[in-house]
Amino acid sequence: MKQISRSYMLFSLCFFFFLSLVHPSLVLAETLVPLHVKKGTGLIRIALEYCSKESDWKEIAKINNLKAPYHIRTNSTLQIPLSMLRTKDVSAQVASISGTPQLVTADSKVMNLNKGDLVLPGQTVITGKEEYVHLIFPDYKHTRIGSQSEMTLVYLMRLSDDNLKAQFSLKKGHITHRILKKLKANEHFDTRTAIAITGIRGTEYRLKAGDNENNIVETLQGKVVVTAAGKQLVLPKGKGSKIIKGHPPSPPRNLPDTPALPPMKEVYRVLPVVITAPAHANAKSIRLRLTSDKEGQATLLEQLAGPGEDFTLPSLLDGHYFLFLSAIDSKDFESFPTGPIPLALRTVPAAPLISKPKSGQQTFDTNPKISWLKSELAKQYNVQLAADENFSVLLEEQETKDSSFTTQTLGPGTYFFRVQLIAEDGFKTLFSPALALEIMEQPKLGNTEFIAEGDDGITLQWPAVSNMSGYMIQVATDKNFTHLVASEEHLTEPSYTIKGNLAPGNHYIRIRSIMSNGQKSPWTPTQTLTVDSTSLGIMHYVFGLGLIALILL
Repeated sequence: MKQISRSYMLFSLCFFFFLSLVHPSLVLAETLVPLHVKKGTGLIRIALEYCSKESDWKEIAKINNLKAPYHIRTNSTLQIPLSMLRTKDVSAQVASISGTPQLVTADSKVMNLNKGDLVLPGQTVITGKEEYVHLIFPDYKHTRIGSQSEMTLVYLMRLSDDNLKAQFSLKKGHITHRILKKLKANEHFDTRTAIAITGIRGTEYRLKAGDNENNIVETLQGKVVVTAAGKQLVLPKGKGSKIIKGHPPSPPRNLPDTPALPPMKEVYRVLPVVITAPAHANAKSIRLRLTSDKEGQATLLEQLAGPGEDFTLPSLLDGHYFLFLSAIDSKDFESFPTGPIPLALRTVPAAPLISKPKSGQQTFDTNPKISWLKSELAKQYNVQLAADENFSVLLEEQETKDSSFTTQTLGPGTYFFRVQLIAEDGFKTLFSPALALEIMEQPKLGNTEFIAEGDDGITLQWPAVSNMSGYMIQVATDKNFTHLVASEEHLTEPSYTIKGNLAPGNHYIRIRSIMSNGQKSPWTPTQTLTVDSTSLGIMHYVFGLGLIALILL
């Protein structure tokens, strides 16, 4: 722990004396330390026990307006100059931060504040927008500094009797003090603003200094003593008071009702995390505070939303967090927090990304293959095939270690597919966005419809098929279509003329259709055309070429 020299302490004292020129009302709080008078104690004994010199008792008497015979009452309080006291050096430690808060030293040097740093007397912690600091003091004492705040550690020390003395100055913003162990009689943990002083004895409270014109104090545990304009108010648990410059503290009033628990998911698997603020009859807004600890000290972020509106948490790392919700009424008083509310976030690994085919694609393939990007974090995948987009009617569901899946034989219609990653620890991601796939009806061959013989050859026609951009035809002398006598791949109309004379014998014909995306249907079953060589002059054709009916859904 860093040491504070006597000269440094004197420098700090001069520094705060300079500040008192700006705020004369703070002179005593910044230069004098309250000392509790225990039974049987006199001025000389106080000087011997707590001060540097025995003769300091005379200055103590003068400052406290004591005259001979210098009697002092048991359990009263004397003000002792800080420079007279024999003290042990103490510091606060930064337990957590969010953002990049700054530390201003007593000699006005500005530096970034980091977790684990020490904050010394005379130093000031400054937080910007969405920045937070949690300080830990000796003897189970905590201070939580909110965003856009400026708080100075006026002094922090142990007296010769080992009692802890701490005083803060809050220029703006809001802080929460929490003392887990009741203070001893000669300990204090006070905070001053430009218009009020708050002191506690084993408690938890919030202090908000919006400006130099008004403050709000809210007691969450124990009691708080609030002093302003020469008047003192004891504020018990569950009460709040507003202090307006130049006026005594307002009478205690009840804090708003605590908000209800919001609906929460067991695990959030995607960012941003969206949480709906609960309804509240008397709140103008709900404050959400996210922390990394169950005790609620390490603040990561805060948001305000109206009752029924959404909080949006856009950038969080995977992990476990805790929420605290409080209601703020029209007078700016804030309720007890609801919490801790656990929040589990797991976005890694993410849901698989389907690489092919493209969603909405049409295909003649009755056993389509679906592929997705492989993840090194996957133990296996869970795939689902359904006849509806809500996956209420599952046709297939199985787990696979592959990054692809070939469906069962599917009839014409629209189908939906999705895939989910399962990690080694059993964690299941969200399903991928559903892939829609349309299986087209296969071409069918019907009865012969029309054949025309002309000077240019034989013309074949078939019914047009909707949603098709073209057709292909092949004529061959063998059933394997290795010896083609006629072929066309870019027919735009459902007809084709076989030019020239065909040699006598059997010829084989097949046709396929082409969709607008270039995908080709299977070939129709082969049909046979027989050329009769006995006929002269006029060629007769005996064939069983059927009508090609290409019906697509």
